[in-house]
Amino acid sequence: MTELPQDSFLTELKDEDDDEAQQLPPPPSNHDNGQFVTPDPDPKLLKHLSVLYEDLEEGDDTSFPINSHRRVPSETGSEYDTDLEDTESPKRTEYDSSGIGDYLKICEDMNMRPVSHFMRQTKNPSLSLRYQSLGCRKTVAITQALTSNTFVECLDLSDNDIGCDGMVSIAHMLTENYFITELSLEDNKIGLRGVATLCDVLSEHSYVKHLNLAGNGLNDPTAGVLGQMLKVNYTLTCLNVRQNQFSCLGAKAIAEALLSNDSLNELDISWNKIRSRGSEAIGKMVATNTGLISLNVSFNGLDALGAAAFTKAIKTNSQLVNLDLINTRIPGSECKELGKALALNTTLKIVKLGNNPFKEPDIELLFHGLTTTSLYIIGLEDIPLSKGLYERLQEFEKEQKVVIHYGRSGGNQRSRPMTSSALRLDEFITTNLSKLAPLVLAKDKDKTGQLTVSEFKECLQEAGLRLRQNELNRLVDKLNLREDQVPHKEILMGKIPSVLERMRNSAKQKRVKVNTEENEDSF
Repeated sequence: MTELPQDSFLTELKDEDDDEAQQLPPPPSNHDNGQFVTPDPDPKLLKHLSVLYEDLEEGDDTSFPINSHRRVPSETGSEYDTDLEDTESPKRTEYDSSGIGDYLKICEDMNMRPVSHFMRQTKNPSLSLRYQSLGCRKTVAITQALTSNTFVECLDLSDNDIGCDGMVSIAHMLTENYFITELSLEDNKIGLRGVATLCDVLSEHSYVKHLNLAGNGLNDPTAGVLGQMLKVNYTLTCLNVRQNQFSCLGAKAIAEALLSNDSLNELDISWNKIRSRGSEAIGKMVATNTGLISLNVSFNGLDALGAAAFTKAIKTNSQLVNLDLINTRIPGSECKELGKALALNTTLKIVKLGNNPFKEPDIELLFHGLTTTSLYIIGLEDIPLSKGLYERLQEFEKEQKVVIHYGRSGGNQRSRPMTSSALRLDEFITTNLSKLAPLVLAKDKDKTGQLTVSEFKECLQEAGLRLRQNELNRLVDKLNLREDQVPHKEILMGKIPSVLERMRNSAKQKRVKVNTEENEDSF
């Protein structure tokens, strides 16, 4: 790999103990074979980047790129005698744990206007800078300021065109900041070299638990780098790599890493280019993995080979709770065996099979094998059903106490209309069960199996439910909970359908009551 271009500005970088100019060291990672080109020729930006590269390469704990000075080790011992009289020590300034002071100094040094949206959120646990068009320069300034920040736990930098150099500054920040546990870098064009730099840091500094790399155009070599990181990182619990360019080789690399990693609880690898061989590797991994709780492989191509592997995995897996197989080209011939596998599995609660090429006989074979099931939600979205089959499935719902999500019935009819708040709650719990369940269990310190309504609201909000406070209050009030208590099993693991059904029945009873009162008044 070629070194960074060395301009005249490098001669300004002088060490306090040496008058000779320093030469810029090479980039910290050797994962990319292409020549590095800086996206912004601003000398002041390059000056900051050069320090970041130096720290990542040498691991120098004595350098502080945020400040204009560097800490110099004492040349004399602690017992050094002096004839100088004691002078008054300078007043100590209060430590800025938000990083605002450092940020303003960096912006002044780089001749850049501060981002007000960032400054307003530096003391919040969740810092969202989505769609702010930060680019590389602003990202470098923000991440250097976050090095000393102790408030932010969740950092969202999605869709800011950060690029490789911005990724270097983020990686440097993670070596110093031990408080950020959730990091979202969706749609930032960070590329192979950016991911490699990040993985080098995550392999040694294991504090990030949730990582979102969706929509970055990552390819199979990048999946290999992620796989190497997953083999040694046992802190990461949630990985989102959807909407990338992974093919069979990339899927095999990630699946191989997860054969020995049981700490990852949630994996979203949907909307990639994974076909039969890659999906077969993922299916074999699921058969033996004991860590994954939620797996999303939707909008890939399982075909017959991958579908058979997943059918076998469902029979033996004892940990998976949520499985999304929407639009994965599962052949109808696999429905019978898939139904038998779902009947044998006792831990799977949510399975989504919508938008697959199932015909009516295939659906009948699927449910014929489900003589008994522990499922609570079955997704059949965008699969046309005849009126007769629709009625039989409704009977199956009542017998097995399961909720079936339909896309179409009789060609154009949608079943079970719900209020917008109820629908959002249903979808949220379905897709975020792995995040919500640990929060609920943590709140239940006395192990009573119940939470108060206020505690349940806090869990929903901490897991990411975006509802206005009045909507959340109104929605929880509709649950008709007794004595201000929320039972775990009823809400999380099995009674979500009954709760929503109770809400619908309550709405129907209110409408009937209103219509009856109106009719009585008319007489």
